[in-house]
Order: sequence, then C-alpha cells, then structure tokens
Amino acid sequence: MNDMPPKHAEIRVAHLEGMVCIRIKGRATVHSSVPFKRFMLEQLDLGHRSFVIELSQCLVMDSTFLGVLASLAAQLQDTDAASAHLELVHANERVLGLIDNLGVLDWFEIRQASHEADASLRTHETPLAMEEGSRQEMAKTSLKAHRTLMALHPSNQEKFKDVTAYLEKELGSSSLPE
Repeated sequence: MNDMPPKHAEIRVAHLEGMVCIRIKGRATVHSSVPFKRFMLEQLDLGHRSFVIELSQCLVMDSTFLGVLASLAAQLQDTDAASAHLELVHANERVLGLIDNLGVLDWFEIRQASHEADASLRTHETPLAMEEGSRQEMAKTSLKAHRTLMALHPSNQEKFKDVTAYLEKELGSSSLPE
C-alpha cells in the first residue's frame, strides 16, 4: 500500500451565476499548476472574471502554484470589468502565511466564508482533469510563476533568483516563457 500523498491536488469546479467556484483539496504544487492554469485561462477566454477559490482542504501551496494564482489575480486587476476578482476562502494559516511571506496578500480578496461558493460546490462541482503536462511545460509555468512573484514584490528577487536561473538554464533561451 502506498501512503505517499498524490503529486497534485484534487481540484473541483462549479459555475454559479457568472462566478467560477474552485475547490482545491490536498497539495497545490507545481504538478497541479499546469492543469489549473489551463483551466483558468480557458475561463478567462470564455469571459469569466469572478473567481472564488475554496481552500479549506488545501494542505499546502508551493510558490509555483501561488505564482500562478498571483499572475491570474494581476490579470484580473488589469481588466476593465468591475466584477473582476479572485477571492480566496477558508485558507489555513500555513497557506495564508506563505501568501503573506511572499508579499502578495494584497492581490487577493481573503474571506473566511462564502456561502454562495460553498453551496455551489456542494451541489454542482465536477472534477478538473489533472493532466499535469510535460516537464518542459511545468518548468515554463514555474519560471513564469516565480517571475510574477518577483515582479509583484521586490523582496522575492533574492528569494527566487537561483530558482529562476536554474529554470532558465534548464529551458534554454529558445523555450523561455513570455
């Protein structure tokens, strides 16, 4: 019997009157980042601008996943839509500590409850396919996520300079993300 936790989170989604509700269960890591990012970009392309991320069962979030979230929050803030927002609900102290430590807490709406999202997820949620992508796609996603964290908060430059240098070297100049 394998007692190792899965490599990626279980992500479930539901739509409620223009709001996209997402429940993240388990470990939100680089392995979950690629399918999560794909889904979120599809939702943006479909015109959705209101997102609630329910985190009561999210055990831990790594910097890549947080960088993807922060990038999406920044994209939403750059839109003209008055309803554009990315809300984090029921985040535990560990996840909130990471977000605060990396200086991006202000990019999110943080709430302890969202009855609409909770009800929608309970009655309409469906699992998100978790095809994590190739090693190169994960590296590109991780590099862009860390660059986002560095751009959003200057103290992250020092924290992630080695990570980004390693990923840039691994990807080579022809494969760097925009």
